[in-house]
Order: sequence, then structure tokens, then C-alpha cells
Amino acid sequence: SSGINAEYGEFQTFQHYFKQINLSRRMRQFVVLAVVLVALTSAVDLTHKSCGGSAAVTKVFSDDCSDAVCKLKKGSSYQINIQFTAPTGLTKMKASLAGVIAGIPVPFPLPESDGCKACGDTCPIASGSSVTFSESLKVEPSYPAIKLVSRWKLDTDSGHVVCVDIPVVIVS
Repeated sequence: SSGINAEYGEFQTFQHYFKQINLSRRMRQFVVLAVVLVALTSAVDLTHKSCGGSAAVTKVFSDDCSDAVCKLKKGSSYQINIQFTAPTGLTKMKASLAGVIAGIPVPFPLPESDGCKACGDTCPIASGSSVTFSESLKVEPSYPAIKLVSRWKLDTDSGHVVCVDIPVVIVS
């Protein structure tokens, strides 16, 4: 019984503290709204799997997706970001994307196939540097509604630097 009274007393002290703060109702609503907006605008880490490549991929994320498996709505654009650590010095890279459907890679054109430009025009990139590859993609209305794997690659003349498979769903 004395433990309950002690906890109740702490609760009353807690209530008293918030009454002393005297935040207006409007201010409390603003604080709640701000917290919700921050939560909604945070980048979502995407489910992904390495398909080779010499770089250590540290993070795959998108500000445009709300789930770990991104639902791509036809007619919308999405930005995919892949953070990696450069395995060697990089002076030239080619970016590519393929949709893997029933195990068959189907190439998709990218707005920017120059991997250096898609990494913020940072070439040459020193070995061990942290790099973020960012590419936007428009999901055309003519694409079928389907589950597939999007395969993102950054290649040099000597092979794959990054190869990441990201499962996605195209929806109407």
C-alpha cells in the first residue's frame, strides 16, 4: 500500500510539473504536429540484398517510400539513395538499373547514367570515402502492376563497385 501511495505521489508531482509549464492548447497541438511531421518525412531504410560488388554498402534508403518494401505508384517519381564505402579510388563509374522479373533482368533507362554525377559529381573518389549514390526514377503509367526486384549497379571498367537488389511493388 505504501508503494502505491509513493507512486501516486510521484504521478501527482508529474502532473503538477506539467501544469506549471502552462503550455497553451494551441502550443501542445503544434508540438504534436511537429513530431508527427518529422516522423513522416524521415527516410525509410529499404529492404535490399547485395548482388555483388566490391564496395561495402552501408545503407539503402528513400524519402519517397513509407515501407521497407517500396510501393511505386504509376505516374510518380521516386529517389533511391545507396550509401557505400569506396573500395578503391574511383574516377569513372556507370550507373544502371534493371527490373528483374522471373529471374530475367530487363534494363530500365536512368536519367543519369554517369555514376560520378549520380554521386554528387564527386569523382575522383578516394579509397575509403563514404559516398551516396542518388538516382530518381519515374514510374511510367504504362508499366504493369507487378512485384519485382530493382537491380541497381555502379560499374567501373574493372567490374561492379555496387550491385544492390531492392524488392519493389508497382501499384496503380
